[in-house]
Amino acid sequence: MRQSREQVYAALVLAGAAALWPAILCSVTDALRTPYERALTSAWCGSTPASVEFLGHCAACWGGAATLAIAALLVAFAPNRPRALRGAT
Repeated sequence: MRQSREQVYAALVLAGAAALWPAILCSVTDALRTPYERALTSAWCGSTPASVEFLGHCAACWGGAATLAIAALLVAFAPNRPRALRGAT
């Protein structure tokens, strides 16, 4: 099974997006928080709702990263070129 250059490039872009997703999501989330929410997070009492985190990231971070990683694998190992890449030559 031979992969085209576009197929490999698309898989690499998706894999890169999967790697950067947790950092991007956390940055955007922090930028959109109000000063009050930031103060609550840094307070000792931490009256924000407790959330389960793994390696410092929430489920939304890991869910997005997993979705992008699965998409990268599907594109990389697809038997035919994806429809979006068929017109590009």
